[in-house]
Amino acid sequence: MCAELALLLVLGFCRADAQQQATSSQPLNAAVSDFGVSFAFSPPICAGCVETELGFQSLEDGRYAPAVITVAPSWLHGDASVLANVLDSEAPGPRRITHFGNRLDFALRSKVLDHNGLVLTLAPWGTALIRGIQGGRAGAALLPQYTRGNNQFVAQFLLTEAIGVSAGNPRSDYIEAFDYTRPVGQRGYAFFAGFQHEVTAGEQTLGIEQGMIVPFRNGQVELAAQQLTLNTDPGMQFQARVIVNWGRVLARRR
Repeated sequence: MCAELALLLVLGFCRADAQQQATSSQPLNAAVSDFGVSFAFSPPICAGCVETELGFQSLEDGRYAPAVITVAPSWLHGDASVLANVLDSEAPGPRRITHFGNRLDFALRSKVLDHNGLVLTLAPWGTALIRGIQGGRAGAALLPQYTRGNNQFVAQFLLTEAIGVSAGNPRSDYIEAFDYTRPVGQRGYAFFAGFQHEVTAGEQTLGIEQGMIVPFRNGQVELAAQQLTLNTDPGMQFQARVIVNWGRVLARRR
């Protein structure tokens, strides 16, 4: 009798431990739909969520702090985002100049197709130039994403036209980017690599990138190294960004 009781206790403990491991192996950042550091931003939309992103970006002598706030009210059937550099620090001469960035970007994402691993997202895009340059930009982004097993492919096609053409605001800007992401394990860790082609005022530039995603509860950290303008004047850019899904955080506290 004692032996049978002991066996039942052992089996019960093992089952509870297995259930705990199965629960903890779920992706920590499954609800995150970010712009992030990659060339092509992630198109999934987290309905009813509020997300923030804050990062660090280094390119030659420039230091920047890109930030994004995204809200997705249920009535919108999508999400709306504002992007800005909250810190823009450059040293074009002997003295470093630090101030708020000179532009605000606005995106309104809407998922138009979700079938058999294929997700298609449309995003009208607008830019307001707020210092030094007059005018703005208007356009749209098309974001197809295909997922099969552990492989995810994301493309971005973004075309914007100038509102008030000037030397600092070219008439047209076209960007096409492609990213491949592969998760590692079951908790949301992932690596990605990408390619970008941009045509601005008739001039073409090419870039490549490599990066990784480190998850935490209701968010993730993204790190990337990007080699830009490879065909003209190669430059190295480093980025790090923290994304937090506050909607999920608040829901857990209630």
